[in-house]
Amino acid sequence: MRRLISATALALLALASSLVNSHAARRTCDCPTVTVSCLDSVSNGEGATFTVTIGSADANAKLTYNWVVSAGMIQSGQGTSSIDVDTTGVPNRELKATVEVVGFPESCPRSASCTTVMFGNIGYHDKIDEYVNIRFEDEKARLDNFAIELQSWPEGKGYIVAYGGRRARPGEALKRAERAKRYLTTVRNIPARQVVVIDGGYREHLTVELKLRPQDAPPPQPTPTVDPKEVLIIKVAKPKGRHHR
Repeated sequence: MRRLISATALALLALASSLVNSHAARRTCDCPTVTVSCLDSVSNGEGATFTVTIGSADANAKLTYNWVVSAGMIQSGQGTSSIDVDTTGVPNRELKATVEVVGFPESCPRSASCTTVMFGNIGYHDKIDEYVNIRFEDEKARLDNFAIELQSWPEGKGYIVAYGGRRARPGEALKRAERAKRYLTTVRNIPARQVVVIDGGYREHLTVELKLRPQDAPPPQPTPTVDPKEVLIIKVAKPKGRHHR
């Protein structure tokens, strides 16, 4: 009799487990599918569209959509099933859009993503920073931010474009640019091949521009504002040596 009861109990436990698993599987199958579609690639500066499709959703379900993009700016569509992203200024890299759909049961997957590749540049909006003759301690902070950009995009190339002022010492701008590069390569460990120094000519004041471009893109063209003929070159007098009697 005990064996019969034990066998019956085991059968009931197995049946209960099967029902639970079947119910869980049915709940999973009842979850709507969430997929996001986008183009394989988009030219820099063009709009990128991302659209979410919900499969097998309840027609009466009230859904809301929260989009997040890895680069660029959502121009329109936030809160809806489709967004348009402005890619102006986005370098050559992947652009990923992720949507979270609110309104499903908590047990259901609610997020999905799509990634498009940026290529080709329609105009370069690549200036990361610009500063004048500031203290080196302050300049380091600007270069630290530039280093983060370079580290996050190892396929890119950084340019330090330096301009001498209307009153300038010989080679002053290029020396400042080379000092900035040394800081990036020796302190922030940026590969030297990833940083290019450019003598931009002259402006009203000593100026440094930090720019970021794709490896295969042409270097930025300097934009000087002062004719070299109008520049006063200040020669630094060498200290006179002591005369020993």
